[in-house]
Amino acid sequence: MNGSSSEHEVLNCFQTQLTPLSDNLTEMLNEHFSHQTERRGCGFTQATRVIAEFINLAADETDFKDFKIFSNYDTKRLRTILSTAKSYGLELKTWRNLDLNHEVQLFLAQKSQNNLFYNTLAAEVQSQSQLRSIAQGVKLEESKLICDFLEDIILRKHDSTLIELKSLVEKPKVGSCPMAENFFLKIAHRKFLRHGLINIFVNDQNQPILIEKVKMGDDHSCINLVPLIMNGIRIPEGSLFSVRYNEDTIQKIANKTYKGFVIPLSEVDGFWFLRLTTLAISPENRQRAFTSHFKQQIDNGLFSPGTTQLAQLKSVALEQI
Repeated sequence: MNGSSSEHEVLNCFQTQLTPLSDNLTEMLNEHFSHQTERRGCGFTQATRVIAEFINLAADETDFKDFKIFSNYDTKRLRTILSTAKSYGLELKTWRNLDLNHEVQLFLAQKSQNNLFYNTLAAEVQSQSQLRSIAQGVKLEESKLICDFLEDIILRKHDSTLIELKSLVEKPKVGSCPMAENFFLKIAHRKFLRHGLINIFVNDQNQPILIEKVKMGDDHSCINLVPLIMNGIRIPEGSLFSVRYNEDTIQKIANKTYKGFVIPLSEVDGFWFLRLTTLAISPENRQRAFTSHFKQQIDNGLFSPGTTQLAQLKSVALEQI
């Protein structure tokens, strides 16, 4: 439990400021022994796999399945708001981002607080506003990443400053075991397998966005080198994805120094978010965040899992362009 017997600070934050998280996320973030296995790695890693289930699905503006991240969240208020808003002169197409909805703000500024609909709407707006700033209630680097994920699952974003990845409809057969970092760590230190190659996915400014490994463990797994957004959810750099594209028809240019190619993102069919890698957390906090997952990497002799930085992968990628 991050070095103490108390609950993970993300759990405490949601419990005290908003609403408790689901039982499975609670177990995972509290590092229950059932998640500290060879396949799962640790509870924190497993929690990001659960979060992946939401990231990979397009947002539904009226469905309430995203509230599964919480423990028994009562969606009756939101259902009531959507079904009766029109009779109060409000045109609401979604329950999301009510706290940023200008029409809602005008309505709440004008109506009597004795009105049941008004009070229900005001309560949801307050709840969403609290969720939007939930990451301010935690201190740890890894906690802020989890809070950002959970915020965005409910309050999907439109951020033009981030590259938006196309998501695949179904999950490719690419693994996300705790040793998936193995070859990426070697690539960061320029210690490739002789037959291995790397592909660099670039944006329209020819800047490296993701790096893919091929013929080294599972093919078509990649790590993002910059923050991204997928289905309205922000994804920090150092996350693990699988990717799909047509190898026969894709436009590509040979790398400058290593085997592999530079490939425009526009050529890619789509991506599937798998989990955070240990490289998503700075070296000084990695052991605390990833607990038994990090220990597995040490015990299995992975190449410098405690000191390798994402900047090293970025340097390798830049050299290919």
